[in-house]
Amino acid sequence: MSEPDPRKDSRYRPFRAAAYGLYIAVVSAFCLAIIISVSRSVAAMTPERKPSAEPVLSYRECLDAADRFWSELEAEREKLVRTTPANKADRQWVEFRTTWLQRLRDEEARCALESRDRTSLKDVFRRLEEVQDLYTIHAVQYAGEVGGAVEALRGAFSTARKNQAAGRF
Repeated sequence: MSEPDPRKDSRYRPFRAAAYGLYIAVVSAFCLAIIISVSRSVAAMTPERKPSAEPVLSYRECLDAADRFWSELEAEREKLVRTTPANKADRQWVEFRTTWLQRLRDEEARCALESRDRTSLKDVFRRLEEVQDLYTIHAVQYAGEVGGAVEALRGAFSTARKNQAAGRF
């Protein structure tokens, strides 16, 4: 008969069980801390929807307000690609997003979107928020991935222009 594996020595079974238990407890606590932190962060950045408020705006006023929010969102997205340094684009966007969403929620409350006769208006506001979410993803990608390449391209243009101005081309 072969000798039993010394790593499986039954005398150490309680210690192995304690080590595994401690490991699982530490990993679980760490994961729970991350989940709580992310949940709080998301909750802080995303204001809750508010109940309908008085006075209720007319359909036309609500549509105009949604159009203003769209124009603002588009203008901020265009500014995003001009942010220098690019790795700050996501932080600037999150600051804009939080105030923009808070104002959007206030306007939604004044538009009484839960009314049956305002379903198409509710769809406009829902899609507006959907586009904003996609722009948030774009801002994070720009800051983390695309922005570095854009800054390198700007640097290359700058160097080429300096060389041209100095007559080295």
